[in-house]
Amino acid sequence: MAAALAFLVMGACLGSPLTPLIEWVGRATAHFAIFTKGADPHEEELLGRLETARLYFKGIGWASRDLKRPLTIVAFPSPKDFETYGFNPAAFAFYQRTWSGDFVLMRALEPEHYSVAVHEYTHFVVEHTGLRFPLWLNEGLADFYSTLQYRNAQALVGVPPPGREDSLRRNGWMDWNTLASVDQSSPYYRQREMMLSFYAQSWALVHLLAVDPVYAGKFQSFLLAITATPDTAVALAATYHKTLPEIGQEAEDAVRGKRLRPQTVDIDVRPGALETAPVADASKLAEFALADVQATDPRLSTQAKARLAMLAAKYPDDPHAEESLGFLAFRSGDSSEAELHFARAVKAHSKDPDVLFRYAHLRIARGDSSDEVVGLLKQAVAADPNNYNALIELGFAAVRTEDFDLAVETLSKIRDPKPEHAYALAYNLAYSLSELHQNSKARPYAQQAIKLASNATDKDQAQGLLLFITQESRRAVATYE
Repeated sequence: MAAALAFLVMGACLGSPLTPLIEWVGRATAHFAIFTKGADPHEEELLGRLETARLYFKGIGWASRDLKRPLTIVAFPSPKDFETYGFNPAAFAFYQRTWSGDFVLMRALEPEHYSVAVHEYTHFVVEHTGLRFPLWLNEGLADFYSTLQYRNAQALVGVPPPGREDSLRRNGWMDWNTLASVDQSSPYYRQREMMLSFYAQSWALVHLLAVDPVYAGKFQSFLLAITATPDTAVALAATYHKTLPEIGQEAEDAVRGKRLRPQTVDIDVRPGALETAPVADASKLAEFALADVQATDPRLSTQAKARLAMLAAKYPDDPHAEESLGFLAFRSGDSSEAELHFARAVKAHSKDPDVLFRYAHLRIARGDSSDEVVGLLKQAVAADPNNYNALIELGFAAVRTEDFDLAVETLSKIRDPKPEHAYALAYNLAYSLSELHQNSKARPYAQQAIKLASNATDKDQAQGLLLFITQESRRAVATYE
């Protein structure tokens, strides 16, 4: 989640009638986009820093396919402008993933804040690795990598972020078990001085584990262990055979003795010639980004809904606002309103596979299995051939409409079904193949369905289908003879 997480409180920003409106402008590489109010001379340099970080994470093997997704940074012209939207007064920036993408909001865009942007980018990387860390580790890792630099063909990691060591000397050390229990509602994540202590101590512990020769060799194992269990003490004991207070004391001693030094890594992170380009429709995209980030906070759903409705009216030919309104209604449990907004988005030519799937799913849930619904699911699969939910829904809808060729074609693409779908997938493949008179292919799926049945009714159903397939096979043989 976000560093120094702050939720957006969107409001009207009305200046003097004589004050000229400054439009958002954007500049982007293949992996990052930065939006600022008016041209900003720092964009290119920050884009270079972010590309350097991307190359590092790619080099250490954290480059999942999602790392190719663009990250959008919205930087305000001043802290005051940021505070118009910000909820947590201690927040300087934060990362948020939404249905439409990944965003970082920053108070300002100045060279001394570049490390903050890299900190938030680290959250983006961790989010897309699929690993799940407790808050102290997530923030400690982001701080550890935030000062990433390059020297010739090497990366330099672990340079202490400005103020972290001073904060520990000034504020002292919190109890290590308290550190491990901090969550987003804790005062250590909401009140400025307490938050600074939390960040500094999290950074110190991560630095010790990632760099110190006693711990570094097992650091990746520790990350996997703590993903498997939310208990920091258990993961540390399993990996290092020491208690959290014992390791914490070593971190304290290392800070006091100034032994937490940077580390060079043999990864060439020089970004080379940076290719950037201006972003078309920057103002519209920035407005959508701010609205989408706001819509992730349930407490701000009323404000988000009003802002998105305004954007839908402002940009009637763009489906984005209706898409966002649909997801907002869906998350709140209002299926009827969600279906209404998704219908409007599709009418405005939405091509988003999740929108197409959700719209079709809501219609199927109320009993609509028309050709139009099947067509929506086909569009969703065409847009994203690996969209699991769309494949499952399309395959089952094809069975209901007796389009068995489509059912087999679609369901056969699902190689690793979720446990809750495994029986239905096997049964429907067996049934569809038997209807196509491909009994030799149907039989193994029917046998698999019998094994996967979780209750007597399903088992009886699958056994009945297998018996039918066997009888039909015998009739076919007899007829042939």
